[in-house]
Amino acid sequence: MQIETLRLKIIPLDLQQFAFFLKDKDGLEKDLRLNPSGVPLDVHTKEAMTGLYAKCADHDGSLWFTYWMIISREQNTAIGGLCFMGEPLSGVVEVGYGIDSIFQHQGFMTEALSAVTTWALSHGAAYVTAETEKDNPASQRVLTNSGFQLSREESDSLWWVYHD
Repeated sequence: MQIETLRLKIIPLDLQQFAFFLKDKDGLEKDLRLNPSGVPLDVHTKEAMTGLYAKCADHDGSLWFTYWMIISREQNTAIGGLCFMGEPLSGVVEVGYGIDSIFQHQGFMTEALSAVTTWALSHGAAYVTAETEKDNPASQRVLTNSGFQLSREESDSLWWVYHD
C-alpha cells in the first residue's frame, strides 16, 4: 500500500522494513530501490521510532503504529517521514512528522501531511491532531497550510486539530 500525490510517494513500512529502517536506513533505501538520501537517522528520531516500533510489533504491524516514509517521485529519494501515535481513540489520532532539512520550505511536508490526514479520516479517524513547539513557525505553517486549526496552547506547545 502507498499513497501517491503529485510529487510524492508515501509508503507505510511493514514491520520488517521498519526494523531494517532502524538498523540500517541506507540499506532500506537500497532495498526499496531508492536513490540514497545520504541523511542519517538522527538520535532523537531513532529513539522515538524505536519506541514506536515496539508498539507496532505489539499491534501486528498496524499502519497506525508504523513509520510512513516520504519519497520524492522526481528524485526517487526518501526525504522525510510521518507517523501516527496510535489508533484513533474515540475518533482522535495524533500525527508527527519531519522532513530532511534540504527539502524544507518546498511544500513537501504540507503535501504529505494533507494526503496522510485524508487517509486517516477515511480509515476511522474523525479528528487528526498534532503538537508543535511554540518556537517552530515552520511546523505551524505546515499545519495551517494543511487545514489544521489551533485548538489549544500549553506552556511550550501548541495543539492543532483537523476534521472534516
